[in-house]
Amino acid sequence: MLGTLRDNFASTVSKWPDRKAIIYGDRIYTYGDLNVRVNQLANFLWRLGVKKGDGVGLLLYNCVEFAIGFLASQKLGAISSCLNYRLSAGPVGYALRQERLKALIFNAEFSPTVTEIMKDAGFCQFICVGGPVPAGAHRFDECAGFAAAEPPPIAIAGSDLCNVIHTSGTTGRPKGAAFTNETQILSAIQYCLEMGLDRGHVGMSLAPVVIGAATNFFVAYVFVGAAQVMIGEYEARKALQLIARHKVTESFAVPTQMYQMAEAVHQLGDIDLSSLRLFRTGGSPLSKPLLHRVRHALDCDVLNTYGTTESCTAITACHTGLDPEEKWESIGKPSYFQDVRVIAVKKDAETEPDDLVPIPGEGQLINRGAQCITEYYCTPNEKLHASQSWQYARDIVKVDGEGFIYPIDRIDNTIISGGENIYPQEVELFLSKHPLIADVAVCGVPDEKWGQLVKAFIVRRTPELTADDVDRYCLESNELPRYKRPKGIQFVDSLPRNILGKLDRTALKQMK
Repeated sequence: MLGTLRDNFASTVSKWPDRKAIIYGDRIYTYGDLNVRVNQLANFLWRLGVKKGDGVGLLLYNCVEFAIGFLASQKLGAISSCLNYRLSAGPVGYALRQERLKALIFNAEFSPTVTEIMKDAGFCQFICVGGPVPAGAHRFDECAGFAAAEPPPIAIAGSDLCNVIHTSGTTGRPKGAAFTNETQILSAIQYCLEMGLDRGHVGMSLAPVVIGAATNFFVAYVFVGAAQVMIGEYEARKALQLIARHKVTESFAVPTQMYQMAEAVHQLGDIDLSSLRLFRTGGSPLSKPLLHRVRHALDCDVLNTYGTTESCTAITACHTGLDPEEKWESIGKPSYFQDVRVIAVKKDAETEPDDLVPIPGEGQLINRGAQCITEYYCTPNEKLHASQSWQYARDIVKVDGEGFIYPIDRIDNTIISGGENIYPQEVELFLSKHPLIADVAVCGVPDEKWGQLVKAFIVRRTPELTADDVDRYCLESNELPRYKRPKGIQFVDSLPRNILGKLDRTALKQMK
């Protein structure tokens, strides 16, 4: 019913060929221009042997070649596979071999990683954007010599797989979640509804477009025929200058990027950011001080979403312009096309979907929706946490009497101290409100008496902040129970975070 990404793109090109589609550096591509380059690459990939159902890897910055590669894959009925360019050759090569990718398009900056992968991937064609080009790889520019006409006609159904997004790897090796044309389009519609998009808008993703939420952001603008600015490599002042230059209306960013931009805007004088109406973000709870800082410095609202790669979408959303201020630290209520429940947590068994907690209450969040996957792509040994079509995110949340949901932490991160359950994310959110704390992470450390103690790793805004100051802040507050306050405090220069801006808790444990 929803059709395919290929047909949706063709419809947009037919209706608005002269509208701006992609802005990258000094180059502006209309939808007609973009279609020509997509067809040329599709014909090039076809010549290289890429057929319907084959995988095409995208190891790319936020650049125009991502848009061309993604859409060219859809023209052929191939499956685009969005790869995390911040990973080493090991995990990228694993994904390439696991999915038997027929082609890999990559930026020349990643040539060392790709050169290592090429030693054991004779089944794959490698296409380099920019230079120098590794031996044995093709130049992306070669596609300019191929026909701009439509590639050979392929029968594609809405139920056919079209795109693979990989999990962030916070609980182990990243896994591939594959989405059909219909689920990818439904996610685009959800994004349009959440952000109020039409073809007059201009979007820009600051987070790498190869992550699930940013890919959905990209597809949403193509879906409505709107323009997008590709930032290349992110830098806060650069992002602000692009917003002003191209009149960006919405931007997708991780919380750290929003904070950096709110700090950097004062360095740019009277820059005009009046076009910016909304930041879309996700991946962690947001404190009111951060939200107020962003809204005051950048004069825009924030849409904070919670989702999972396995759902190809946002599950819940909280909008600072539409939801009450006292609810801003929540992740809101269920978004479009999603059913959400909060169920009891059992120590040694999986809870049934009907075992609901009383409202208000605390428990594990589960969800179901038309976009949710049923299995991981090309990884039959990896099993979804699911029951009766409900997905188990393994996140502990609390829900208030009005239905607003507040994240507490992942079940797997629980610290047990003196028999009490302590959730690191709850302590982190509290500490992040201290005006002299720039970033914070909490974990449990072994203790002979209590089993585990809470330890905080803190990035200070000023060296004057001491451990005694932090302890006093905890003791004087009524918000954090005393047994949850950190017993150990270590000041660090930075914290390990992944491509989503989420804390890398595996790396954090190695800092102890």
